[in-house]
Amino acid sequence: MGYVSADFRRHSAYYAFSPVILRHDRNALEVVCYSGVKLEDDATARLRQAAHEWRSTLGVSDEALADQIRRDRIDILVDLSGHSAGNRLLVFARKPAPVQVTAWGHATGTGLETIDYFLADPVMVPQEERSLFAEEVIDLSCVLCYEPPDYLPEVSPLPALGARPFTFGCINRIEKISDRVIGLWGRILAELPEAQLLLKDRVCDDARVRQQLLQRLAAAGIAAERVRILGHSRHPEHLKIFHEVDLGLDPFPHGGGISTTEALWMGVPVVTLSGSTVASRLSASILTALGMQDWIARSDEEYVRIAVQAARDLPGLARLRGELRPRLAASMVGDVQRYTRSVEAAFRAMWRRWCAQTTRTSSEIKR
Repeated sequence: MGYVSADFRRHSAYYAFSPVILRHDRNALEVVCYSGVKLEDDATARLRQAAHEWRSTLGVSDEALADQIRRDRIDILVDLSGHSAGNRLLVFARKPAPVQVTAWGHATGTGLETIDYFLADPVMVPQEERSLFAEEVIDLSCVLCYEPPDYLPEVSPLPALGARPFTFGCINRIEKISDRVIGLWGRILAELPEAQLLLKDRVCDDARVRQQLLQRLAAAGIAAERVRILGHSRHPEHLKIFHEVDLGLDPFPHGGGISTTEALWMGVPVVTLSGSTVASRLSASILTALGMQDWIARSDEEYVRIAVQAARDLPGLARLRGELRPRLAASMVGDVQRYTRSVEAAFRAMWRRWCAQTTRTSSEIKR
């Protein structure tokens, strides 16, 4: 197995793909990591220790890297970047491994015919859309899994049952927050005059970014005094922010992925709007795997209705807050050992298929 990424470090993509590398079956698979990481950290060290071989790709040309992969005799090569920064798709275009896969890091297809498979699930990629992908879509139980860090805080009681006003939270990148979703947040807060909104993203340390965001919110009728905007914090403190959130609001058309799983691990359910793109269905995939389809809206009106009704049912929210972590841990999203074994079963099926096709082709040539 070969894995290619520039994100073998503390990065959102790391939390999606790292369990499959860290917990791989060492008796069945040899793992080689091809790393484009410039600034290594503790996450890099963990992955390096789990791999059989570790190769830096910094300064290595696409042709030279493809040659190295061929020399390493990689059977299945996995792209973990897609079209995100630092990708090596031009290496995959050279087809250095007989079976090539894209998964997790970018959560959509690449458009490269030399990549054979895209790991997804039926929610992320409905059957009627699969012909649009260059890769063959292989279904997992969920598009991703997530193993929380050792310092995961305990789940707090529902904040709204204390002295705090009801707080909706969106702890996602600000660029995901469209004017359309802000408009719906305005409708939700108009229905609940005492409720507040908490937003958090590292770029909000910039006063200009905060001011622009407040202006956009004001245009939707959301007064500045009803909004808390937070910037960067270390990950342990970042996770503790969910102690101040009663209900998560997923942005769209690009929803949360790891941010959604973090909210759920902290006992915070998330309202999402499933749309027409893969990026809009990440949270819907996760919620479906947890049996929480009633938190998935299919229209703007339903998104508002789900959020408002949940906010008016504090006892129900409090019960769910206490149930979410055990439910997540028992699911394929949270049971990373079981998830990894299912991924490895998919890899074995791909390899057997390639071997069978190669055998048939050889037989036909001989005839």
